[in-house]
Amino acid sequence: MALLRRPNIILITVDSLRADALGCVGASSAQTPHLDELSRSGLVFSEAIANGPRTQASFPSILCSLYPLVAGEREGLPASATTLGEALQRAGYRTAAFNPSNPFLTRETGYDRGFDLFVDFWDVHPRHGTGGRPSRLRSLRRRMHDALGRRDLGALMLYQAALQAEGGQYLSGEVIAEQGLAWVREQDRPFFLWLHFMDVHFPYTPLPGQRSWRDRARYLAALGVMVAGHRRRARRELRWLYDRRVEAMDAIAGRFFHGLHREGLGQGTVVVLTADHGERFWEHRGWAHGPDVYDELLRVPLILRGPGIPAGGEVAEQVALIGLAPTILELAELPVPESFQGQSLLPAMVGDREIAEAPVFAEATHSGGRSSRVGIQDRFRIMACRTPSWKLIADEEGPREELYDLVHDPGERQDLIAERRDVADGLRRLLREHEELVRRVAATYEGDRGERIADGDEDVRRRLAALGYL
Repeated sequence: MALLRRPNIILITVDSLRADALGCVGASSAQTPHLDELSRSGLVFSEAIANGPRTQASFPSILCSLYPLVAGEREGLPASATTLGEALQRAGYRTAAFNPSNPFLTRETGYDRGFDLFVDFWDVHPRHGTGGRPSRLRSLRRRMHDALGRRDLGALMLYQAALQAEGGQYLSGEVIAEQGLAWVREQDRPFFLWLHFMDVHFPYTPLPGQRSWRDRARYLAALGVMVAGHRRRARRELRWLYDRRVEAMDAIAGRFFHGLHREGLGQGTVVVLTADHGERFWEHRGWAHGPDVYDELLRVPLILRGPGIPAGGEVAEQVALIGLAPTILELAELPVPESFQGQSLLPAMVGDREIAEAPVFAEATHSGGRSSRVGIQDRFRIMACRTPSWKLIADEEGPREELYDLVHDPGERQDLIAERRDVADGLRRLLREHEELVRRVAATYEGDRGERIADGDEDVRRRLAALGYL
């Protein structure tokens, strides 16, 4: 009978959703009434920090409560590290995941562990194989596609917009939400549902119903001015397209929440909404996302609603997503696995400032110039130590350090590494301690990780290139 009193749990992750894209978190030109309502009926964390700046770096922290470089980032989840799904499944939960659009979160990288039903990228986009030698025209188009992907993401997207079908790289969030609702209707015991949406992810193509010649022309013009180097105008146009995608995602979420209420699941369900990372619009180095650790990529939405969660509140102190999985288990009154590295966020919900004072660490790897491409070996680590007041960034390439005063310079514009050596020294000590922890724990998982993305698989490479990852 105790199991029946445990809450249902729904984890919604939105790829590439910036914190300031939501009205409940920061000023934005996007209108997000449904997600704002979720925050009013729940608890919003306005300084939630991802532990990695891209999907394959962030999700080990979200679903396994491991730091990215402990998990190996690109190498899949360690087989002996307990996932959130496994912990809930062992406690008797029914579990399902619908992630039909992101090629990094698949069975081959270990993300199916702990799910009774797991729908991933290859269920929707099956590998077709080479099917013999491709035609000369097809081969030329593939080589052009790959070359553009390596050279310039904007040029790649311009090519795709001109020659490929719009929105063909990932499944609409409407379909994912409907599949999730259909599954929960069948459950007669507590369940855990994970939905991952890609509707906000580039290439920000005009939405169905908004594909007039004017919308298509505006989209192509935005990409054209970006490729031409007119960044100010390109940033304005791309952010406009991005915000329209955010509004569409908000509408999908609203219909999903209405469906939960219609099924009588609104009161006994913990709903968690967050993102794996944010999105860049030339605040520092470029656009979209990659191995940078500035706040436009690290600061993400985090909203919790449900039994045991204060309604209508805000946690303004910084928290890390590595603490999300233990938080969910504590809300379900379940033990936290020993392999989890994060600390529960429940103390922060009741005003305990100790968790806010703890530093947050973010990390990734890159192949040079803070870029990283599938099939090119990463050689450098980039890490950040973030406190409520300061952030130290350490990049092995160079090597180079940067220091930012987050109180007076939240946009991280003025590097104070030369002026505030005292602050840098203290953060550097914390970062070295963290690096030692990562090295020590990662060694325990050596040879225990899932598979890497298959660099030599032509279909994998083509799909990743279409999303700008090649």
